[in-house]
Amino acid sequence: MQLNEVNSPQAPAAMSLEDKISLMCVVGTPSTAAEPDFRQRMSQNRFGGIGLFPHNVKDEEQTLKLMEEVQAIAGDSGIPQPYYVSIDEEGGTLSKFKTFYPYIPGNRAAGLSQDAETAYLQGKIIGSQLHALGIPMNWAPVLDVNTNTDNPVVGVRSFGEDPEIVAAFGKAYIRGMHEAGVAVTAKHFPGHGQVSGDSHVVLPECELTIDELMNGPLLPFIAAIEAGADSIMMGHLVFPNIPESAGLPASLSPFFAGDLLRNRLGFEGIICTDDIEMGAIKKNFNPDEVGVMAVLAGNDMILMCHTPEYQERVIEGIRKAVLDGVIEESRIDESVNRIHLLYGKVQQYQAAARPIPREGWKEAAQQYARRTVKISRDPQQLLPLSPSRPYLLILPRQEQLTIADNSGGQTIGLTALLQARGLTVEVEYCSMKPEAAEITDLCAKAAGHTVIQGTLNAHLFSGQLQLAEQLAAAGPLLNLVLRNPYDDAYLPQNAGSILLCSTSDYSLQALAEVLVRQA
Repeated sequence: MQLNEVNSPQAPAAMSLEDKISLMCVVGTPSTAAEPDFRQRMSQNRFGGIGLFPHNVKDEEQTLKLMEEVQAIAGDSGIPQPYYVSIDEEGGTLSKFKTFYPYIPGNRAAGLSQDAETAYLQGKIIGSQLHALGIPMNWAPVLDVNTNTDNPVVGVRSFGEDPEIVAAFGKAYIRGMHEAGVAVTAKHFPGHGQVSGDSHVVLPECELTIDELMNGPLLPFIAAIEAGADSIMMGHLVFPNIPESAGLPASLSPFFAGDLLRNRLGFEGIICTDDIEMGAIKKNFNPDEVGVMAVLAGNDMILMCHTPEYQERVIEGIRKAVLDGVIEESRIDESVNRIHLLYGKVQQYQAAARPIPREGWKEAAQQYARRTVKISRDPQQLLPLSPSRPYLLILPRQEQLTIADNSGGQTIGLTALLQARGLTVEVEYCSMKPEAAEITDLCAKAAGHTVIQGTLNAHLFSGQLQLAEQLAAAGPLLNLVLRNPYDDAYLPQNAGSILLCSTSDYSLQALAEVLVRQA
């Protein structure tokens, strides 16, 4: 691979041990600006990258300024350009730019289309937004196969429950992202979709054997390797039925990162941890040791994006381990070489980028959203909605369900879209966990109306199901499944049901088109 001569990095032999270790570390900044905190920290440790989170993003102008500052500081520190800056931009429930860029549906909504080209368009749209901001890497796609319907952290972030479908959609997404000029990180290896714990908080266990992994959750990652994934992120979960892992989380396991991903599956790109400041790791491992474990496992980059004191202890732990002979310096050099190769790949992506022009973003977002609306059933023949009927729209108030979710507090703006199309619509908002008194009140207000009820994970929050059952017993009902698709099987089967798996603006516009479409 040819690297840009101006930005050619130093060979590992010309770098100090401290700089090589720092290059393997991805950190964060606490505000919407990089100065002066980040410059001061970079003068002490030339970190290999930085992660962006919701608290770093306010609007487009500010984000562009932040990127300019970060890239300049990295350049002044002698790190090749473009500097590794990444973000979890997944669309749907984990979207950082929705206040100023088209807010598009996430992975599970794309999966409703049953067409992998929908994921290609999704990757192209998100990649075009990232490219416009100068963000060279995305911590996406999520390739977890969500086989556990009670999974608290993956859910709609997954393309679906079938590993073959997730694999096809993941490959298409990567193609779209690369065409837009952005590198990708597939996550969370070897699969986080079958657990019932949230690794932001606890260290989950997965009961699968290695053969079961190979025949299911690993298939999307194998496809991602074939599609040219630049990086693969290791998940924080343990596998008690895989003795080779020695009870370690996959992210710290030489078996999973080294033997399986690197050697058996042949992945040659960057292996990175999920953030080691997440509860799964921080509550169970000492920072003086966890970086050493991550390096020995085979990780090239260590994500720790929140606490400077914690990061310093991780770095010092690795340095001491090298000096004491616990880690061979040649092992550090292997990761440094891979990181330098990643810089070259990013340069190539940016030079060959064919993003969607800004003036085409809204149309592309609407085209994408239209593919994701799925009518499950309409036994009462309520579609299309009629201007001659009075409708009551009952919508849940969105709450943040996990740390990896920034949809909480957002109002579901469907009412105005339906009223603008000539319908007589009243709206009532309810909690995500309505109790008996609230259910009784809503049913009383529904009298004389055709009811349209939105649900958000009603399969987990039984109050929403109880409300649906009482509404269906009293009159015509159309359910809108706005988050996990599993609600559909639990909702009254004699009522209509439309799956959206999203509350994005463009999803709601596409839904409104379906609801009022002329017969």
